[in-house]
Amino acid sequence: MTLADFEPQRPALHFTPPMGWMNDPNGLVFFEGEYHLFYQYHPLGTEWGPMHWGHAVSRDLCRWQHLPIALAPDEEGACFSGSAVVDEHDVTGLFDGKPGLLAFYTCHKVLSDDSQDYQQSQCLAYSRDKGRTWQRYARNPVLPPPGFKDFRDPKVVWHAPSQRWVMALACGQEIHFYTSTNLLAWQFASAFGAGEGAHTQHPWECPDLFELPVEDAEPHEPASRWVLVVGIGATPDNPFGSFTQYFVGDFDGQRFSHDNAPDSVLMMDEGRDFYAVQSWSNTPGRRLALAWLNNWQYANHAPEAGWRGTMSLPRELALRATHRGVRLYQRFTREAARALGAPRHLSPRSLQTVGEHCIALPEGTAVRGQMTLTLQPGTRLALSLQQGYQQQLWLSAGETQTALHYARQGSNGQAAFDEHFACDHAAGSVDGLTVKILWWCDHGTLEMLIEGATEQRSISQVSLVDHRRQPITLNLASGRVAIMEGLTQSVAE
Repeated sequence: MTLADFEPQRPALHFTPPMGWMNDPNGLVFFEGEYHLFYQYHPLGTEWGPMHWGHAVSRDLCRWQHLPIALAPDEEGACFSGSAVVDEHDVTGLFDGKPGLLAFYTCHKVLSDDSQDYQQSQCLAYSRDKGRTWQRYARNPVLPPPGFKDFRDPKVVWHAPSQRWVMALACGQEIHFYTSTNLLAWQFASAFGAGEGAHTQHPWECPDLFELPVEDAEPHEPASRWVLVVGIGATPDNPFGSFTQYFVGDFDGQRFSHDNAPDSVLMMDEGRDFYAVQSWSNTPGRRLALAWLNNWQYANHAPEAGWRGTMSLPRELALRATHRGVRLYQRFTREAARALGAPRHLSPRSLQTVGEHCIALPEGTAVRGQMTLTLQPGTRLALSLQQGYQQQLWLSAGETQTALHYARQGSNGQAAFDEHFACDHAAGSVDGLTVKILWWCDHGTLEMLIEGATEQRSISQVSLVDHRRQPITLNLASGRVAIMEGLTQSVAE
């Protein structure tokens, strides 16, 4: 398949920039009825360039109002990734005793003609008018350059037991934690990462830190755990490209300790396009997160139409106790489902014979589907949700588990894109032979959640080709499978 003449269409529900280039989500915060979404933005080109903070707001996580650029580069440098919080009690003294918004970002300053000669510091901006205008803090930086290069992406959270604010910072191959009582003066607390999880030639980046209750926990087990999310950038030693890992453990306000073996790697998403994950602050009772649907191996070379870059759908995060330990579970938000028309239910049916079976013909701009498959041992099948045979999810049933892998083809005539976009990747397995699959197709995006008896896998991919032109098919290569709950399609109105 050649995509050289393909011009992408905007998704209906996935966020895209008004024009230009977009990558990491930044500064996600809920304040006075609005979800704020900031993002790494280059408004003057469709490739990565001088980083601004783009800005949009929504009341339902589906329909977004674009606002003026919040932060732009100045003589101190570009505005790299960061986070935002509500200063509810005006501990900074910047809001005359009222609540206000604070944005923490990395100032990236190139020191010479060599783009790799740079220093990074942590800076603060604030808004007194619900995020419509922003002022830089007069005493920036709040954390000066530390003497090493990669020092970026501040994630600021409130730690209630210690009554302090915590900043998680990506520092080379580690995450460093700093603490503060007033959000202005910060003290180093600890470091985490040496010998833990996945490491490549690329420094760690885009940390997130949050606590969640543990579903299905036994009485003797902790009722909650902390999650530390870390991005791994694309480097030649890693053919997968950029990806997001997470750690489950405990955080006491000073140090993070990992529950699992040091060399264990937990992937937040097994797809090629789920990076720079960030969660919203100030959403009590819910942990909502967003990712950039792209991979640094080919992001600058994907087809564009005056804009380039797409966010995932917001997802609600949870922790669940499994026989392998506590694991992260993800759900598409209820707000996204409400944006679609009434679901259409297909009657359950059993597929007895080897061969190809057309399940549905997609309609509308965005389609949400779900179905439950029960496989017999030895069954092998491919589910095609977009692009026909160009993109398939393969399920292979053993005796007690179902193995997953996905395959994707596609090219656009640019070597930098064609070399990396096509893939065939093993995506782990889920327990049991009854598998529930939930998916969203929305103009060039495909997001899937695959659940087994006690485990879940997430697979997110850029698809590029319009899903409405391709039927949803199931190709049974061997064995037998039954569709237990039929299939539900919901179409964007």
